[in-house]
This record gives sequence, C-alpha cells and structure tokens, in this order.
Amino acid sequence: MIIVVKHVKSGDFSYVSHLDTMAVMQRSLKRAKFDVNYSQGFVKHMLTYATTPIPLGTQSVAEYYAVDCNGVTAEDFLTRFNDNVPQDLRGLASWAKPKNPNLAGNVCASDFLIKCKNIVPVEIEEIMEKDSIVIDLNKKGEIIQKDVKDMLFNIFVDGRNLWIRSATGNANLRIDSFVKHLIKVYNIDTTMNDITRLAQFVKVEDKFIGVDDYLKL
Repeated sequence: MIIVVKHVKSGDFSYVSHLDTMAVMQRSLKRAKFDVNYSQGFVKHMLTYATTPIPLGTQSVAEYYAVDCNGVTAEDFLTRFNDNVPQDLRGLASWAKPKNPNLAGNVCASDFLIKCKNIVPVEIEEIMEKDSIVIDLNKKGEIIQKDVKDMLFNIFVDGRNLWIRSATGNANLRIDSFVKHLIKVYNIDTTMNDITRLAQFVKVEDKFIGVDDYLKL
C-alpha cells in the first residue's frame, strides 16, 4: 500500500535543502512508528518518493510525499504524520493507493504565486506572445542562456500578485531563475521567499489535472 501525503514546506524549512528535508521526513516516519517497507538491495533504504523539489528559499502548500507502508489508513497516517513532523512540513491531505502513482515522473506543471512589494506591470503578460524567452541559468557555476518559451504555460498579473504556471518534472523551469529574469527585465520587487507553489499537475488526455484530483481517480 502506498500512502501519499500532501504537505507544506514553509517558514524556516523553506531554507532547508531537499536532501535534509527528506532526512527529517524519514526520521518523522520512524518516530510515528509506521511500518514502512524497505528496499531489498545491499544498502537498504525506506521506500519513499517525493515530487520535484522547489528551489531553496521558496515555499509551498502543495508538496507530495509517497510512502510504501503497511497497516494504516490514509486518515490515520495523516494524523500520526502531523503529530511527528515540524509544523512547517505539516500534512494537509492524504490518499491510499494500491501502487506508487509515480508523481515524480508524471507531474509536468506547477502553479506559483509570487507576491511583490510593488504593483506588477501588466506588460509582463505580453511575454506569452513572444517567439522566445531567453533567460540566464546557472549550470554548475557557469551562466548559460536558454530559451524557456515552451516551459512557460501561463502568466497572469493581479495588482501586487503574479501567477505563473510553468513546467515541472522531467522538463523543469526553475521558478527562481525565471523570477530573477522578471526582476531584471521588469523591475518587480520580490524575493525568493515570496514565491509559493500552490499546485502541481499531471496531464491526462492532453489536459492539466491537479494532483489532488488525479489521486482520487
């Protein structure tokens, strides 16, 4: 049985690396005394699965963590999970699935909210009409330029808020790199900690379906 828990990553934990966060999650599973299954290799490890991590400093209300375990319902898992994890990683919902839904491989998009201290220029929305969107990316200490037009699905301005839907997963547009581009070009006043992932999506019959709804199928 696979239990999938939707959880936040906020506050101080937004500055904790993905690997360290996973270590905290696994220690919390042990404290909660879940019967978690382990791999059968030479170096055994818990069978747990996370979705594509968000950049350091950004926050989320839509992270997903799958645990291969026994003898627990989704409701009981969520209660015991929240009794043992830090508040900044608290669970919001849970689902029981007969097998791993492989969200790491199936999730293809995320919605982000970027809160700004100034009024966001509506001209940012015109970026969707451009033939290309070239931004700077840091690859192992080297700055390269990449066209990310195909990885940006939507962008919407509402006063001091900026809403972005972008590629996640195998083709991943790092939201921090894209927001840095917007800061440079459009002079928006924001920080990485003002970025929150609101939702993740899979594609079913060429339509975006929220992960919550996907897990109910």
